[in-house]
Amino acid sequence: MGDRAQVKIVEESGHPVYLYTHWYGHKIKEITANALSRGAGRWNDSEYLARIIFSEMIRDDIDGTTGYGISTVQHGDTEILVTVDGNREEVFVEHLYENKIVRYSFEEFINAFGG
Repeated sequence: MGDRAQVKIVEESGHPVYLYTHWYGHKIKEITANALSRGAGRWNDSEYLARIIFSEMIRDDIDGTTGYGISTVQHGDTEILVTVDGNREEVFVEHLYENKIVRYSFEEFINAFGG
């Protein structure tokens, strides 16, 4: 059993990057909002933005060897998928088991979930 979530970083090339957490799905919106707030100058630079978000994800487990990952595909058992599109400055939150999607601007997302 886990608490799985991914953050999908939309790339202009059409090749997204997925950042995975096995245990902190319940915090993924807060983690992503805090990273977006910290990385405001890099919103439209997907390479830097992905690194900023992943750094926020692993902040308390920098030396760990499990619990987090980076991929080019979506996990089949992900419960929450947060899609970040820096060029459009939009976030989509999908609760996959509930078949529910909510769209936010970056500012709305930061205001709603930032800590």
